[in-house]
Amino acid sequence: MASNVVSICGYNGRGISPGTVFGRVLADHILGKVADADLPLLVTTPETATLRALKENYYEVGAQLAHFVDARF
Repeated sequence: MASNVVSICGYNGRGISPGTVFGRVLADHILGKVADADLPLLVTTPETATLRALKENYYEVGAQLAHFVDARF
């Protein structure tokens, strides 16, 4: 884990507005204008994904299959 690294992720298709708002808040946080306790979301430590390689392969095979079927029909 690196120090002084911050990130916001997981918008899940909620649009441009949350990205704009969170980006502005994150910039203010980096500049020291907003404390951790005043952020709109909790500050958490990233967790290692369980079975990551298996999940990645599962989705890759599914995507390739979808492209294959789409190309054939």
